[in-house]
Amino acid sequence: MKSDMTVEQLRRYKDYGESIIQCLHLVSENPPPSQAWVQTTINEQIQNLRHYAQKTVEIASSPVKIGIMGEFSSGKTLLLGSLIGYADALPVSETPTTGNVTAIHLVQQSDLQTTKVGHFVVQYLSHDGVRECLRYMLKEVEQRAIAAKFPSSPIATLRSLQPTTFVDAKSILTWCELAWNQTQSLELRSLLREVVIFVRTYMLYGTDICDRSYQVEHSIAKKGLRLADAPMNILEMEFEKIPTPYRRWNNLLDPSADDLQQTFSLIARIDVTVEVSREVWDLSSLQGTNEFILLDFPGLGAADSSVRDTFLSLRELNEVQTILLLLNGRYPGGGTAAKIRSMLERYKGEDLKDRIIVGVGRFNQLPLSTSDERTLDVLVQQVSEPGDDAAIFSVFNEPLSEEMVLEQVPILQLIMASSSNLTTEKKNIVLLSQLHGLNKLAEISRVVQVCSPEFLPDLEIPNKLDELRSRDKWEQLSELLPVNSILAKQLSDYVDDGGVGRLRSLLREHVAIHGMKQLVEDAQRTAEVLRKEQLNLEHSLQEITAYMPVVENPSFVTLRQVIENLVTIYRQFQEDLDKQPIITNRSGISVSDIVKDELTNKIFFDWSEWTLLLDRTKNGIISLTKSERFFEEDDFDDLIPTQSEDFYPAFVETLREMQAFAHDRMTEAVIDLFAKISRNVELERSKLNSIILPEMEQYILHNFGNKQGRVYRNLLRAIEPVSKWQKLVVDRSGLGGSITAIDAETLFPLAQKDSNHHKSQVFDWSLEKRYSIPARPFNHQIAVLRLRDEITASSGLHLVQYVSELTKQVKASFNIATKEIVDSLQDLLKSKNEPLLRYIAAGEERSTAQQPPWLEALSQVVTISYPEN
Repeated sequence: MKSDMTVEQLRRYKDYGESIIQCLHLVSENPPPSQAWVQTTINEQIQNLRHYAQKTVEIASSPVKIGIMGEFSSGKTLLLGSLIGYADALPVSETPTTGNVTAIHLVQQSDLQTTKVGHFVVQYLSHDGVRECLRYMLKEVEQRAIAAKFPSSPIATLRSLQPTTFVDAKSILTWCELAWNQTQSLELRSLLREVVIFVRTYMLYGTDICDRSYQVEHSIAKKGLRLADAPMNILEMEFEKIPTPYRRWNNLLDPSADDLQQTFSLIARIDVTVEVSREVWDLSSLQGTNEFILLDFPGLGAADSSVRDTFLSLRELNEVQTILLLLNGRYPGGGTAAKIRSMLERYKGEDLKDRIIVGVGRFNQLPLSTSDERTLDVLVQQVSEPGDDAAIFSVFNEPLSEEMVLEQVPILQLIMASSSNLTTEKKNIVLLSQLHGLNKLAEISRVVQVCSPEFLPDLEIPNKLDELRSRDKWEQLSELLPVNSILAKQLSDYVDDGGVGRLRSLLREHVAIHGMKQLVEDAQRTAEVLRKEQLNLEHSLQEITAYMPVVENPSFVTLRQVIENLVTIYRQFQEDLDKQPIITNRSGISVSDIVKDELTNKIFFDWSEWTLLLDRTKNGIISLTKSERFFEEDDFDDLIPTQSEDFYPAFVETLREMQAFAHDRMTEAVIDLFAKISRNVELERSKLNSIILPEMEQYILHNFGNKQGRVYRNLLRAIEPVSKWQKLVVDRSGLGGSITAIDAETLFPLAQKDSNHHKSQVFDWSLEKRYSIPARPFNHQIAVLRLRDEITASSGLHLVQYVSELTKQVKASFNIATKEIVDSLQDLLKSKNEPLLRYIAAGEERSTAQQPPWLEALSQVVTISYPEN
């Protein structure tokens, strides 16, 4: 899965490239004039910037790509069919069948169904791509001509024919004809033939089809994309016999198979979407992160691959994160795979071993000698009888190890050593039998078809007796090896399903873990080149501005400074609020202390119960006989509390009043906080109010979009916190509207009557006291004071907790609001929002800028910040 950091890095590189593209779009609408003071290199720099900006965006937003390359006849195309669950989805043959890079886009289908191959999309080279490919081919012609001892004069002429802005087709063909007639080098003639066909095809079809793509049906693609047969007598062939395209397309919107064959050399890439069932290849863990593409590179490792194929493969290789190198198990120890890796490393300029997975294709056809077979039999049978095998068996008196097996089976040691030289991890080596993998897949369900009817006979090959016996030996050998042996796991995977399941897991793992990391690295490398082009442009603009100085709009500078100050102010406010565990009023007294003090005063001084009790007290003993009064009309019976239940009404009323009091004090504290923020941003408010206009918001919504409109509104909220969002924080914190009363009955600290007790707690001075104790001096008075303290302490504890909950709600509301405001302010400072920032700063004054539009746009390009990690 993508980590949040990886996603953020890719997004920053993508935004960086898109910001530059957006500025360059303004330049293209107002191109630099042809004047002496404008450097001629500016246009070239603009092209380079656009190219690398687009490349950065493409890489940062593209799926992970896995390149598949292999030795000749290693079963690469069949392996692709095994991976996607349909054997002949692509052409399968012992000889190369296609010279084009094929991009397979994998899509998960939820139901258990046969793999579905969609339409093929044929992409043709752009005119720039044609020139780039031709330059690559002509450089190779030069190397082969030098090897063929050509004189220096024709070599110099060839160098002058390198296409830059156009293709001098006539001169290239003339040179190729002269060279053809002067050499009998097979390598040079093969390449000259390729160049001639390429140039002639471009002459006839280039205007119509270059830089276009066509969707074609599966059947047309299979027929039209097959390689033509190579000439058998190229050394005896006359130059005039080189094939020439003979007609234009009948329908430029719908090419036929013959049309594809005629324009084969101009094809850049083939794209095809393949829907794979979850039971075939579970890609669900990758959904929502980044899906991946399998890129088949036939131009690297094929027996007769052309220079054009190699160019296209190397060009696509720039966007590949992981490489699957497929060895040919029938011919172990071949050097083709190592040559491929060396060529890739030279081209990419980096060590690729960490990016490589190695598959040993056709491992079921490993050429075991008679000695190897006999050794395997001894290994798996543990024969102890003396005879020819005694010398071999004497080695195995101890438990088997990988080293012992590889030493005794040289052919297996050779294939594992060849594989280990290509990758850093032995676990990234998979032993494969493509047909066995398909055969096992066919057993999943009768609903799933794994090949066409024509391919069914080949599907029975893994069930032949020889292959069954061979797999049985490998299985027994894997079981004899230690449990933690990598070789045992590799052999076991091979026996299970031809290693195809293990390969799918490795590829999925590389996409989810390594591929995304490598994608970031690729995007970073391209972005760094883009940054260098920015610096080159900046240097050029400095020379231009020496003749034409440009004064930046003061309002724009002021606006940026105001926003940066607001970000600092709000961040500091948030830090201070987070550090302070309590909410205080303007005097610095915490709301909880204020509420606690008010509660104490209310209970101590407002409750008449204490006065009644203390009035009846003499020598600390409460008398139930009321005192005589002088004025008889005021004489009425004052009932004193004699049980805990008598304090409950006052307790309920006090809680209700204190809740309201807490809400009021907390609301006042919030208002004080907003007043503080408002004072802190007073200077920024005065500066911004001199810039913004009332009609700006509607203009921004209409011309920049809702997202930018929200950013602008948050800018206004930042300078007007009291009027814009104070009430919202109060309401969101639960301070506005009705108050949910605290459950007084649950919180009442004194005993109350319930189902088990008919009466609540009866005090010692009550006549109802069941077991009365003779009163001692002051013991009643002490009991009253303890009751008062207990009620006060318990109530205070719960009210402080209630204030604490209100504090959390207030802080949470502040956190959400201030984070959204700060994020919007920071977003406004990003390069992608610079046009919006300039509009806010300049308003209607924009048209009076002294710089021409193209120079202003280029000046914006160099100010776009490189995304630092």
